Amino acid sequence: MSDDYWIWGKDAESPRILHAMIRVKDLEKSLAFYCDTLGMKQLSRVDVEAGRFSIIFINFTEDFESGAIELTHNWDREDDYTHGTGYGHVAIGVPDLYGTCERLRSAGVEISVEPKTLLPGAPALAFIKDPDGYSIELIQTSKRFNGQA
Repeated sequence: MSDDYWIWGKDAESPRILHAMIRVKDLEKSLAFYCDTLGMKQLSRVDVEAGRFSIIFINFTEDFESGAIELTHNWDREDDYTHGTGYGHVAIGVPDLYGTCERLRSAGVEISVEPKTLLPGAPALAFIKDPDGYSIELIQTSKRFNGQA
């Protein structure tokens, strides 16, 4: 591992969010969901034999500039993780919310909150859940799509 492995980005002088970490029970199922179904890319993976865990960084881009999600897999964990009362969601911007929801539904993903607009002029949003039950908010990011499937 290079000396700069833990310092991502072009300007380490500026504060920014690097990643958010979630623990996953079934790593292969989570990677299939995030990478194959949502279209994210695996940026790096570290397997820590001594600690019996793996950390995998994923993002939609092939770098860490826009922040990433860290999936942590504890190898010997058999119980499901609980999310407590404080966890809310991770938000992902998508250009075509309605088309994305139809594609995800066709892939077997449950849409827990159907696409809708909560406030006049606000972008449409929807919610899905990952294999561990974490909520993911999908937010329309392009005005090009008119909200029709």
